Amino acid sequence: MRALQLQPPIAPNKLSEADALKKLQQERDRYWQNARQEVYRGSREIFAQHEDEKERGLTFSKLMHGNPRRRELALTFDDGPHPAYTPEILAILDRYRIFATFFVVGEMAEKAPELVRAEAVDGHVVANHTYHHVSLIKIPAEYVADEIKACGKVIQSILGKSPTWFRPPGGEYNREVALISESLGYTMALWTADPGDYNHPGTEIILQKTLKKTQPGGIILLHDGVDQTIACLPRMIETLQKQGYRFVSLDDLKKNRVKK
Repeated sequence: MRALQLQPPIAPNKLSEADALKKLQQERDRYWQNARQEVYRGSREIFAQHEDEKERGLTFSKLMHGNPRRRELALTFDDGPHPAYTPEILAILDRYRIFATFFVVGEMAEKAPELVRAEAVDGHVVANHTYHHVSLIKIPAEYVADEIKACGKVIQSILGKSPTWFRPPGGEYNREVALISESLGYTMALWTADPGDYNHPGTEIILQKTLKKTQPGGIILLHDGVDQTIACLPRMIETLQKQGYRFVSLDDLKKNRVKK
């Protein structure tokens, strides 16, 4: 009987996409518990990183904001789809005839593909927010592409087309994450206004923080699974419209922007 030949381990980037994702899931206990801790970065931190990148001559396919001379806003929702709340958000947006961008989590989209289709049918943009919603700077670098590609594959299987916008969970990214995102054909979208609705601070706080942080060319970050956000969303939209703001897609915001 021939002795069993042990094969050397295969490097993650040499595995097939399915095997790489399986390996990634098997190692979750080692990396994912820490990486799943939601540490959201504020707008100031994001802009500080952006300024540092500019000083170092680093440029990525990334949207920070639109044109500061145009009263345009992009409304974005992260972490869905949510079976209870996404339909409510869609109903509100339809009432005001506003189009938004939904940054969906791959494993959530797999559980509710009909909601992803509903977002697209209503004219909204469906975008990539990774498969497991983990901090991409806290997992091994070789798995970053797997997280992004796996979510993109789920969206493509549901809608028949691949997404073009990507947002790293918590806004946490580094040079490597940005380059991988760009190499996969994505434009990375961040934000200018984040009311911290994921902390459930109360409807009035969410509303007032959003209004205070909103600026021409801004990108508003909200979340799919927060009932308080839904409760104040109509007032938020109406107030901003009365202030002369117009809600546009990320594509339009990017097209009309002026580089700073």
